[in-house]
Amino acid sequence: MKSIEKSTNQRLDSARAVLAECFWGDYTLTAQELLRRLDDGEPGFDRFLFSKIIENSRRPSRHLRNLFASDRLKFLLNRHLEQSGANKRARLVAANLTGNYPLASEYGWRQ
Repeated sequence: MKSIEKSTNQRLDSARAVLAECFWGDYTLTAQELLRRLDDGEPGFDRFLFSKIIENSRRPSRHLRNLFASDRLKFLLNRHLEQSGANKRARLVAANLTGNYPLASEYGWRQ
């Protein structure tokens, strides 16, 4: 499940940033462990990580693009939008990642 679309450095940098911004020391994960668990397809870990990034990251679009393969990212976005009741932040991130700007029409992007 490893994303070959992103360079190892981008992924590692994003993993480090996500740990600092989203986990606040609550877990004893390293960036390498985060990537290993994600790449190994550990059940539920991708959904857990995705939600942490959506809820807490300063740059969720960047980190989601760097950490997840595009097909898995699309699935997780759709799932999160359904489960979150399409909250404003989730819709904004989804619009930014997909180019589907009507998802967050209140931000007034040009179409």
